[in-house]
Amino acid sequence: MARRSTAKGSPHAGADYYGTAILIVRGVEVPVRVEMRGYPEPTDGVYRWVGRIDADDALTDVLGDEQRTPCVVRTGDTACPAVVGDRDLWNRYRVMGKSTPPYPLL
Repeated sequence: MARRSTAKGSPHAGADYYGTAILIVRGVEVPVRVEMRGYPEPTDGVYRWVGRIDADDALTDVLGDEQRTPCVVRTGDTACPAVVGDRDLWNRYRVMGKSTPPYPLL
């Protein structure tokens, strides 16, 4: 279940979306948990959204060592193209997209 986290003191308090998603990479659907937030870029007006995907062995197996991999992020009925980026020390991947995000804007 997706949610906006507004609890004070929560590490996810600033998230626009924190919940489950399906990441489609190289034709493989991988269920993941993501935290995402977005903002309109003042220089070009394009809405950009970024986030982190919780550590997931199945995703690591699909991605291997590739740094920037095109994907689709699906939350509920909404799916949007994105790019899976670098992996941090905790095995979480960055995800980035632009234009309409894969979560509802409030």
